[in-house]
Amino acid sequence: MQTKSWQAEFKRLWTELVPPEGQAATVQGELIRAVGRLSDEAYRNGNLNFGRSHRILCEFLRVNLKHSDVFSTTEIEEIDQWIDRILDAKNPDLSGSTSCYCRLTEKAVKWCQSNPDPIPHLPNSALRI
Repeated sequence: MQTKSWQAEFKRLWTELVPPEGQAATVQGELIRAVGRLSDEAYRNGNLNFGRSHRILCEFLRVNLKHSDVFSTTEIEEIDQWIDRILDAKNPDLSGSTSCYCRLTEKAVKWCQSNPDPIPHLPNSALRI
């Protein structure tokens, strides 16, 4: 059996878990939505509209991806570094497949694969994107 690439799995998860508007109903969907929204803002818009809601998404990723049962200590440190890199919004990392956006997306997919049972997500009223 051939394993799906994380990119193909991201597309599948986005289709299944991310609503057309607003926040996802599950933590899994919101993780996928967060990395997708952050990547889109950087690559499509050069982070010109990066603001409070993007920082909220970064914090959501930081809190939820740091599960020691999914990632090693080294991977958790990398996740923190990549999120810090995204928060440096004036200098987006647009390096393609090695960018912090791609790496975080891969980790979000891995997290979702490791946590297949839906976990309810409570919407954040301060989040506007």
